[in-house]
Amino acid sequence: MMASRISHISEAVRLRAFCCVGLSVLLLPQWAAAGEWTISPRADFEQSITDNVRSVADGAESDLITTASAGIGISGVGRRLQLNFDYNISQDKFWDAKEQDGFRQSMLGVGNVELFDDYVFLDTRASVSQQSLARNGGESASDRNVVTNDQTTVVNYSITPNYGYRFHNWTETDVRISFNETRFLESDVGSVAEDALPETSRNVSINSLLKSGPNFNKFSWQLAGSSNFTNNGSNRDLLEFSNEYAWSRKITLLGRVGRETIENSGINEDDSAEIFWRGGVRLTPGPRSSFRLEYGERFDGSTFSGDASYNIGAQTSLSASYEVSVQTDRELLTQNLNNLILNPFTGELVDPATGLPGSPNSLSLDFLEQTTKQQNFNVALNGTRGRNTFNLNSSMTVRTVLPAGSEEKVFGFGASINRRIWPDLTGGITANYSSTLESPNGVEDFSVNGSMFLDYRIFTNFNGRLQYSLLHRDSDQDADDLQENVISLSLSKTF
Repeated sequence: MMASRISHISEAVRLRAFCCVGLSVLLLPQWAAAGEWTISPRADFEQSITDNVRSVADGAESDLITTASAGIGISGVGRRLQLNFDYNISQDKFWDAKEQDGFRQSMLGVGNVELFDDYVFLDTRASVSQQSLARNGGESASDRNVVTNDQTTVVNYSITPNYGYRFHNWTETDVRISFNETRFLESDVGSVAEDALPETSRNVSINSLLKSGPNFNKFSWQLAGSSNFTNNGSNRDLLEFSNEYAWSRKITLLGRVGRETIENSGINEDDSAEIFWRGGVRLTPGPRSSFRLEYGERFDGSTFSGDASYNIGAQTSLSASYEVSVQTDRELLTQNLNNLILNPFTGELVDPATGLPGSPNSLSLDFLEQTTKQQNFNVALNGTRGRNTFNLNSSMTVRTVLPAGSEEKVFGFGASINRRIWPDLTGGITANYSSTLESPNGVEDFSVNGSMFLDYRIFTNFNGRLQYSLLHRDSDQDADDLQENVISLSLSKTF
């Protein structure tokens, strides 16, 4: 009965959502009018050489790879439309390992349309990319096809109409109905067997919010409620009341209490509702710094939550966060997509926790169907100083499978710096380290990948790049060991 209800809701909402998208396309010229837009078609040609073309632990072979790519980027703000969109398709041609010949697609886009003045909006997001379902699965030092049985093309999108209204300066309300879908498709090469691909997941969420307006200057509050229906049975309902009291200019007291039900999560054996609470404080010592720390009871145990930020300069910031959540990996993919924000300095869609370019379909751990409890700690330093742009980020993820209780811990660190050496010459270095400190099967591993590049502007909108990339992976299971070096030369033309 519940499955039938969910299916009926999903199909009905999906039909309405696609009608909204069709209407968006028809009215796009009107919404985009009187705006500033950048439309950048491009074509790329790359020649590279690798010393491990099949990404194997033993018997590595060298090969030449020719890659042709085409793409388009669209960004801007119109009278009623904000859009950031990028699409790319690449064709790989291997001189010897011809079984790896094939194409790859990637797409990332976020758009927001104001349907009715100040009241009704439509938020649409989508991401397409080729991914591995296993942490130690198919991987290479550079972007190219890899023939392994863990590759899939992930199609992840959401469509969210929302209505907002302000009752003078006393209260504000917001209602959102979101349809999310994640599909796992066969890749052009090296795909997961069709009968082993994860099933398509669909989620319909109804979120409502009532919060205090500007008249509540010292004591602010909000009442939030949500219902989520999924086709895999992990439905959840939430009702939460939260408030903030400005004790002084620098100290704000925080509190929240709520009731939540998560079906088939393993938190409660009978899937009964859980009452949770949390309290804490936010400190703002100065205009450039903020700190938040909260403690409470949730997910059948004690929980901490917190974040901190410090603006070192006009374009340099330091941030840290710690959060606990209970969700499936499918829900995590949807969350990653919906959390993307626009970097005002670079114009890129980025992960707010790390400041890195958005890659919402990527998972740092093996893809699981079960519900898991995740503890995520992130620290990031991002900035621009003179001719240098840099990023440092570190993360620790602890994932517990419910209700079995098996646990795994993964630590990650990344660093990148780009420097404008001359007006027409830019160089950069990127390095990433990831290590499994604990896993359910007792296997530990670490991987290091990085690259160095030089970009040279040959003519206006015509660039060349010379790049060296490496990958080193070491595991307790020798079959997962991997090492590769790649040197590539590419030419790129933007029209």
